[in-house]
Amino acid sequence: MRHEALVSAMAALARSASGDLGPEELLAHLVDIAAEHLPSDGVGVMVDDGGLVRFVHGTHGAVTRVERLQELTQEGPCRDALLFEVDVVVDDLRDPVQTAWPEFVERALEAGFRSVVAVPLVSRGRVWGALDLYRRQAGTWRPEELAWVRLLAHVAVSYVVMAADRDEARRAQAELEHRSTHDALTGLPNRTLLFDRLEHALCSARRHRRTVAVFFIDLDRFKAVNDTFGHAAGDRVLATVATRMSAALRGEDTLARLAGDEFVAVCEDLPQDEDGAASEQVRVVVGRLRRALSRPVRLGELDVVVSASIGVVLAEDHVSADDLLADADSAMYRVKQQRGTDVVPDPRTAHGPTTGVAGDPRPARSARQLERQLSQALPHDQLRVHYQPITTADGAVHAVEALLRWQHPRYGLLPAAEFVGLASGSGLVVGIGRWVVERTCAQMARWQEELGARAPRTAYVNLTARELADPALTSTLAASVRDHGLQPQHLGLELLESSFIDPEVLPSLHEQQHRGHPLSVDDFGTGWSSLSRLVELPVRMAKIDKSLVAGVGHDPRRRALVEAVVTVADSLDLRVIAEGVETPEQARGALEAGCHYLQGFHCGRPQPGEELTARWRA
Repeated sequence: MRHEALVSAMAALARSASGDLGPEELLAHLVDIAAEHLPSDGVGVMVDDGGLVRFVHGTHGAVTRVERLQELTQEGPCRDALLFEVDVVVDDLRDPVQTAWPEFVERALEAGFRSVVAVPLVSRGRVWGALDLYRRQAGTWRPEELAWVRLLAHVAVSYVVMAADRDEARRAQAELEHRSTHDALTGLPNRTLLFDRLEHALCSARRHRRTVAVFFIDLDRFKAVNDTFGHAAGDRVLATVATRMSAALRGEDTLARLAGDEFVAVCEDLPQDEDGAASEQVRVVVGRLRRALSRPVRLGELDVVVSASIGVVLAEDHVSADDLLADADSAMYRVKQQRGTDVVPDPRTAHGPTTGVAGDPRPARSARQLERQLSQALPHDQLRVHYQPITTADGAVHAVEALLRWQHPRYGLLPAAEFVGLASGSGLVVGIGRWVVERTCAQMARWQEELGARAPRTAYVNLTARELADPALTSTLAASVRDHGLQPQHLGLELLESSFIDPEVLPSLHEQQHRGHPLSVDDFGTGWSSLSRLVELPVRMAKIDKSLVAGVGHDPRRRALVEAVVTVADSLDLRVIAEGVETPEQARGALEAGCHYLQGFHCGRPQPGEELTARWRA
């Protein structure tokens, strides 16, 4: 063999090693390079596989058959080279002195080979495999030829080790990436991967006008499983139900574990819900999930049955993954609170108070999306104040209640109930409340100027406990009243009876009453636990909740209840407003029960100030 051939073999091996090949792929290239550049009639390579030899590659069928036999019998020159870490050189396979593997010798001779050399591939103190070269002629392997084979094997195993290190690093990186995106217990996607897939699903749904459904699944009474059987048993239950729920979903769906006993399923590429098609598919999925959960989980000698509360939301618009997941979470809690674990929520109403009801053509709204948009409602002049009359028995307007509205650019006119809670939670309510006070005072000033004696005596604005605790409330009220030429009695303050339980509001209420602002309590008679506080407060007006007023005209029991509430109010020197009066019968029943004033659609719907002005002038 010429030195040029050896150099060419080394260069070819280096080129192969520079590629992105795995260890066994590199060994296969070694076989082809050795066959091309070393004097032989066939080349094969075996690897050490847990102490056993395993065939990797041969130059042709005859070599492959002989090598496969060594793999099957675990004996032959390759096996000895691996076992003893020495070169095994056989000049003549017909010489019984040189051989100890009769079955291998017989097969090798049948294949036409008369001599063989097996060189171990050794590095880092271990044998990685063996390089086998076969010749059809018997004879002595020259020392320089064996040196070339050893040199090529030594260089090759160095490259093999580097390829193995690279593969191990990649496996470690892949394992690290998998752990960062998957739950260790169940193997399901975790929160990070869930959000990534959900955002991708939403983008795809917007492009192709499809729907995404999100199922928030919370196992019922799972804490009892941990407390009774131990956390190891609880982990077994979680892993089992995760596997069963995964099997109940489509291959393209995602089931993730958020934390503890909370799971989220994402079903994408559903049809739009205009004809109820998506809602029907959602019901099918919920049914499959429930059937998967209904199968008992075996814990020792006991069977544990697991149930779950499932909240569902659909998304067809530009809602974010964070918003959608929060709404699904809220829907699940409503299902759990109602103990409706066997009731499939209507996806069109699963968003709670921020969702269009069934049959409402307006799209569903995300609470978190609304909260972000609400921060821009005031600077973008989207908020409105409507006023609802409070009338006397003869129909004269005694006062008005200022009611906040949001003229949303997409969802239309939203009542306060749909966003005041969001405003309170985010801190926006104080700024919005100051704006309502300013607008209401301005409207009262216009009414006094335009209507004179026919103007309402008082406009009541609703205040939350957070607004009542605002240190700047007194200065805000005083400035608005003064700037519009009003007196404090023209601006009343209305609050829920439940606000009295907050001790921080009591000093504020005393101060506002001392300054001359009339105080009114809403929902009177539905929060009896605060009556002891109510006795101490200088409240002038009390509203009976519409739930009590609804049947006062025809239901003697309801009538008796209203009379009892009025009796309590009279003993506290309160004037009573019947709220939610919608029919003449209800108005008559409320007045006969002792109510002093009426409010509701029967007396007048909430309207902008200018519309009420036109109505009163007429």
